[in-house]
Amino acid sequence: MSPGSGLRVLAAMAMAVIVLAPRPQALEANLSMQGVDDAIVFARMAQRDARQAFHDRYVRTVSDAVRRISIVSEYRRVVLLTEEHIRLGDRNYSVRQMTTELEPWRGALEVIVEVVFHPQNNYVGVPLIDVLLVPLDTRATEMPATAEVTHRIPRFGMFWDPLPPDTPWWPFPPVMATVTPKAEPVTGGWVQARFEAEPLTDGRFDVVVKEGTKTLGAADFDFGALR
Repeated sequence: MSPGSGLRVLAAMAMAVIVLAPRPQALEANLSMQGVDDAIVFARMAQRDARQAFHDRYVRTVSDAVRRISIVSEYRRVVLLTEEHIRLGDRNYSVRQMTTELEPWRGALEVIVEVVFHPQNNYVGVPLIDVLLVPLDTRATEMPATAEVTHRIPRFGMFWDPLPPDTPWWPFPPVMATVTPKAEPVTGGWVQARFEAEPLTDGRFDVVVKEGTKTLGAADFDFGALR
């Protein structure tokens, strides 16, 4: 290969990285068809390091009680679902298919919190743990945003269910997770809080996890730096 050819290859590779990287912009409510297509292309074409960097922006590790807080925007949901289709060898992830899968989450932002309980707890399920989004900058309202719907799913047993192979960013409870009591102790769980996305498309928020008046953990997210 001539030096000129090598430079052209490097330039093409650099351009591919630029094209595939998610464009910085504020979090988008009611993701457009172009946004769905962008998410699919990114999930299909980006290398693992680029996908790791993308997902890292949506995740915080917090404390012993709050193992992880994950933000799932509409754009990230399409990326995650496309990655899962690819992992399963299912090529049915067109813009139309992903738009259909996204439909129940139109206009919504989901916060998923993984909680860990003390080994000597006496819970029979996940207690009333809630998620608040507290504005950290100047906004029209300084009141915390509260979830429209909150689901609490217990985890039984002494270890975390393994994540799907090659998808360490998957934030959702495993499909085999049960909400009915079992003989094993409740060792943790997932709190899935759904918020209206429109008021949250930019600005910084403290994601605060509370059990009554007790704060279990909190993490700072800049929603304006997400998509």
